[in-house]
Amino acid sequence: MDLAEFVLKHAERGNCTCGRCIDAPANPKQPGGHTINLSFFKVAAKENPDKDEMLDLVKKEFPQWLNGAEHSYLEVGGDMGDQGLAIMTIGLGHLLGIWECLCPETIMPFLPPKMKQQMAERGLVCLRAKGDHNAGTKG
Repeated sequence: MDLAEFVLKHAERGNCTCGRCIDAPANPKQPGGHTINLSFFKVAAKENPDKDEMLDLVKKEFPQWLNGAEHSYLEVGGDMGDQGLAIMTIGLGHLLGIWECLCPETIMPFLPPKMKQQMAERGLVCLRAKGDHNAGTKG
């Protein structure tokens, strides 16, 4: 199993909430349980994902994400080949405690919704590794 397969198996994505997607439903279904709001949509963990398994996959495929620097969904999406999958990966890694998610919803929830959305669209949805699992990697 690679990281993309792991994320697709263990992350539940809510419907888009940006208000600009033509296919967004009028009453979007959102995941239940413990979620993180990533400005574009919410993400929840499902099927009991293992933190160590995800961390091993990240170390194998994308060790640069663990260097303690900020990596935006644009960069992560370039690495993974899909920005939606990148946002799900950032959310799942945050929920598992591998990194923290830095986005308007998590660091500036008091801002007006339109401003938060504009900031997210410009790349301010990032991961930043925490803990000692980033030792020995270069960015």
